[in-house]
Amino acid sequence: MNQDSLLCDNDRALYAVADGIGGGLRGEVASLMAVTGLGAHPTPEEGSSRLSDTFQTLQAAILKEALDSIGEALMGTTLTAVLLSGHRGELCHVGDSRCYLYSKDCLQQLTEDHESFDETLQAPVLSSYLGIPSQVHPLTIQEDVITLHPGDRLLLCSDGLYKQVSEARIAEVIRAHAAQPEEILRILSTEAAKVEYSDNITIVYIECLE
Repeated sequence: MNQDSLLCDNDRALYAVADGIGGGLRGEVASLMAVTGLGAHPTPEEGSSRLSDTFQTLQAAILKEALDSIGEALMGTTLTAVLLSGHRGELCHVGDSRCYLYSKDCLQQLTEDHESFDETLQAPVLSSYLGIPSQVHPLTIQEDVITLHPGDRLLLCSDGLYKQVSEARIAEVIRAHAAQPEEILRILSTEAAKVEYSDNITIVYIECLE
């Protein structure tokens, strides 16, 4: 089942990727709630607030949905979003989906993966996501302001991309097909899907042309 969801609102320059939590329940519902709720974020004309305010609203809504539908806080999602205005971008992020900046032939990860090492599982687990119960871990939201220049690219993706395709390869594909954004998406998603045990793959690619 595909538990990823995305938002591409070119009219408002609002973009996001969400990935339902694996191992939980109704991850596809949580990720869809995240991008749908984000799409209702107030516009500047409506007295727009920070993206993190909408993230907090979504946190409460997803927790409530989990308790109402499952009886326990067992559903959640990552959410990585950018809201652009001119050469400025507001970045808001929770979980382990990622936002990359491609600028001057270099790929830079802008988000921090919210993970911690679980001694019982002997593996990393998410330490923050929308829907996480406060008694497990306080919700951590990363907020940053991005400055963009003509020719810069932003790439938002779920872990189904970067865990299967190296950052060096992602940069190589963008560099080789800078004038063909559809080809960039085709190559990256195809290569990620070929890897054994690959995950859902969602990519939002944004060109800053002016």
